[in-house]
Amino acid sequence: MLREAILQALDGGRTTHQLVERIQRRWWTHGYARALAEGQLTSPVGTAVALVRPSVDCPDPMCEDGVTLHLGDGCPKCDQRRTDRRRGQVPGPRQKRPAPQWWECEGQGCTAAGKGHRPAGGLCWQCQERVEEAAAQTAVQRVSATLAAETEAAEEAARLRQTIRWARMLDEAYTEHAERGRTAQEQAEAQRQAEADAEQVRILREQLLREHPELAAYAQGQT
Repeated sequence: MLREAILQALDGGRTTHQLVERIQRRWWTHGYARALAEGQLTSPVGTAVALVRPSVDCPDPMCEDGVTLHLGDGCPKCDQRRTDRRRGQVPGPRQKRPAPQWWECEGQGCTAAGKGHRPAGGLCWQCQERVEEAAAQTAVQRVSATLAAETEAAEEAARLRQTIRWARMLDEAYTEHAERGRTAQEQAEAQRQAEADAEQVRILREQLLREHPELAAYAQGQT
């Protein structure tokens, strides 16, 4: 009951600050403070409803207990209604503007409510900020993960290129070493072959001189 009265008062276009001012003014001007002091305030809930509910005596929605809210002057329609009462005329009902609709946040575990146009996502601004922040963090994490993966791939590619370069350098060094080894071996083999040939020639010459001593003078001339 009290909740509905508060919502009805806010639906009438009043802010919470204006509603607080209404409660304070009516508490004193409508005699509730005196009734409490005299022990005559018997219905706390009914009193609370009477303090917050909109005025129903004036058809002007900007009237606030006989005062035009946006002007701060006495409401002329209330004056006219009092004149009409004295003349026995029944005043018409207050004209109501279309009341803004209340909506509740659809966020998980959120109890916030709002009045007016429902957000497209059905979330209050706090839940909307949390959703946007979570989405931003997710995007940052995805970008970070992508950059980390790209960095790791680049580092792996660099390591692979370095490994290939080292393998190529080692292969070239091994080939050069093998070539040098073969050259030295061939030179040594040629030297041994030359020495063996020279020794064979010497043996054949000595044998020839033993068999044909008459050739000794000729052999000396060829030396």
